[in-house]
Amino acid sequence: MLETLVTAGQTLLVLWVVLFVHELGHYYTARQIVEIPAADVKFVSPLFPRYIALRDGDEWVSPIDFERYRTLYEHHDPGYEHFERYVAGGEIVQTLVIVPAAIALALFGLDAIAALLLLLSVLTTLLYVAFDAVWTRRRSTPSGDYSALWAVSPRIPALLLIGFLFVHLGAFYFVV
Repeated sequence: MLETLVTAGQTLLVLWVVLFVHELGHYYTARQIVEIPAADVKFVSPLFPRYIALRDGDEWVSPIDFERYRTLYEHHDPGYEHFERYVAGGEIVQTLVIVPAAIALALFGLDAIAALLLLLSVLTTLLYVAFDAVWTRRRSTPSGDYSALWAVSPRIPALLLIGFLFVHLGAFYFVV
C-alpha cells in the first residue's frame, strides 16, 4: 500500500515537472526571443492547467481565447517573425531539459525515475496533441500549440513531433 502511494506521488511529481518545464519554455521564448516585457506576460497556475497569459489592460488572457490572445501577441511581434519559436518553445525546452535530466538520472542509477520522466514527457505530449486536435475541430479555430503551428504550415508541427519522439525514444533506449 505504501509503495503504491510512493509510486503515485513520484508519478504526480514527475508529471508536474514535465508540465512546468513545457510552460517555462513558452515563457522563456516570450521573454527572450519575442521580447515581451515581464509586465505583459506571466506564468499562470502552479498546478493545472498551466499556461502563459498575456496582459490586456487589467486582464490576463489565456491562449484558450485564441483570437484575443493572437491580437495581444501581435502587439509584440507584428510580423510574426518569432511566432513558430514562441509556440514550439514549450516542446523544444521540454526536450532540451527532460531528455538530459533523464540520462543524468540513469547515469546515477535511477533508471526507473529516468524512464518514468521520459514516458510521462511523451505521454503528455501525445495527449496534448490529441486534445488539441479535438478542440480545434470542435471550435474551428486553433486550440493549442500544434494546431497553431499547423495553421502556419503542416510541416512544422509534423517535424516538431517527429523530432520530439525521436530524441525521447532514443533516450528511452539508452535508459532501459
